[in-house]
Amino acid sequence: MKLFDQARDMLAQAAETSGIDLSAASLVVGVSGGPDSLALLAVLGQLLTPEQLIVAHLDHGLRPESAAEALSVEAMAQGLRFHSERVDVAQVAQAAHLSLEEAARVARYDFLARVARREGAPVIVTGHHAGDQAETVLMHLLRGSGLAGLRGMRPAARLPGHPDLWLWRPLLSLGRAVLSAYCVEHDLRPLHDASNNDPAFFRNRLRHELLPALESYSPQIRQRLTHLAEIVAADEALLEDRTARAWDDIYLDGDAAHSALRLDEWRALPLGLRRRTLRRAIAALRPDLRDVGFRALEAARLVAERGATGAQAALPGGLALSVGYGRLLVASAAHDPAAGLPQLPTATARPLPVPGAVDLAGGWRITAERVTVDFAAIAGNRDPWTAYLAPEMAQLVVRGRMPGEHIRPLGLQGETKIKEVMIDRKLPAAARALWPVIATAAHPVWLPSLLLDERARVHPDDTDVIRLRCLPPDRT
Repeated sequence: MKLFDQARDMLAQAAETSGIDLSAASLVVGVSGGPDSLALLAVLGQLLTPEQLIVAHLDHGLRPESAAEALSVEAMAQGLRFHSERVDVAQVAQAAHLSLEEAARVARYDFLARVARREGAPVIVTGHHAGDQAETVLMHLLRGSGLAGLRGMRPAARLPGHPDLWLWRPLLSLGRAVLSAYCVEHDLRPLHDASNNDPAFFRNRLRHELLPALESYSPQIRQRLTHLAEIVAADEALLEDRTARAWDDIYLDGDAAHSALRLDEWRALPLGLRRRTLRRAIAALRPDLRDVGFRALEAARLVAERGATGAQAALPGGLALSVGYGRLLVASAAHDPAAGLPQLPTATARPLPVPGAVDLAGGWRITAERVTVDFAAIAGNRDPWTAYLAPEMAQLVVRGRMPGEHIRPLGLQGETKIKEVMIDRKLPAAARALWPVIATAAHPVWLPSLLLDERARVHPDDTDVIRLRCLPPDRT
């Protein structure tokens, strides 16, 4: 009764995790006809009423005998609600540029979700077992996974791509041999899927070639991989809780197209949490994106940690990361890259009185005032949105950059094109044309957050200097 007892206990735990009343809920059972799903259906038949069980079978359209197998599964489900569909997985794979294995996985979950919604069932149950778990952990290890991948499959989790539904795996702690023995003991006659031996599939090569080879070094490798998954799952749960609390501390705003984080607070997080919150920002916009590579994430992280305002980095899934004023933005291509940055309403020059202010688009503002500040404080200014100008720089305007216009960087005698400064500082192209330029009648003096002109330098004997600030909406 090992299988029955463990399946019963894991079902109870899954129901508690999901907050679902097991005595009343309907469950969609994914049944391929193999020994794992057949044993699952038999056990569920002992634990639940026939009215609660809905059998679902997907014909992947990959083998000539698959249509006959669908009829066999329908016979196995006699007396229960039954749903079957045929999907041309090869066509799905070609259209979506996926491997056959990945396309089959997506098609299965989509089909099971359709059945669940049609029947009003909140839960899908599959027959994944300990052997599947060992293979999954090893696959993730070979592909360079982090902890989330090394925990493998979870006994209860949201259905991938369908977060309104639950996916339960009550056989996850049981081995393939236990399930096969249960089928023999109860005179269950599972179907044989010849594609499970096809070396064209990566999982099959891993199951039939790599794992047996590893067993020559570690005879208990399968069990150790499943133990690793259990250990990592507990640690990952702790880290997920810590990540959620960090996220609450740094989250600014977001929608379907973007997530904005508090830049300074994000930069103050430990390295592990900086990585995890970036992944969470990506997941918020691309919940179905499975492969977020280490290199792409690290490149983006370094830009986020070191980049000046306007710096950008590409992310998987058609996303991009950009550094804004006090904010770190992860957004889709449809999101305006200039959003959250200072922009002129038009490029037309407007006077900036001292003291006084000029309003920009989106609630931003440039302010000017005369102040008496110790020269050491001016020299030590690290706020890129505040600049100090020599007292004679009083006749100022705020305007857009002119074609081919140059600026003389602080500390240098030579000049460089403003456009090149913007490119070098990775300012988004969409934000360059209307980026505010503070200038005299003769030359630019300040590009907020980017560069101060040498000719506007404050000298030690200057008094009553001009302080300029570029303020975001929440500080105006």
